[in-house]
Amino acid sequence: MKTISRWNLAYKGVEILTPEEWNTVVDALEDLDKRIKCGLYETTGDGTTTTFQIEHEIGETPTCVMCGKASAGLPDIDYWYADETYITVVFKSAPSDGAEIKICWMALKW
Repeated sequence: MKTISRWNLAYKGVEILTPEEWNTVVDALEDLDKRIKCGLYETTGDGTTTTFQIEHEIGETPTCVMCGKASAGLPDIDYWYADETYITVVFKSAPSDGAEIKICWMALKW
């Protein structure tokens, strides 16, 4: 069998997993759960704020972050960056007062 992952898992076709292999799969999924976080950030615009911080809960600076607008009528996102705690999203201009702001995001650490 050829090993295909960092957890020494191998493709078995339709064979049943042994208890040890099952435990390895569970360990791998738990590891991935710590390394991949995503969500939908929601708030309301005040007409002046252009910067929004989203807590990503990875516990260290992510390797890769992706963000996108999930509400119609928002100004363009200028850029985003991440640190150990937050993803900071900066719009080119402030969303209008009362605007529904939804930002979809994903943070990865490998």
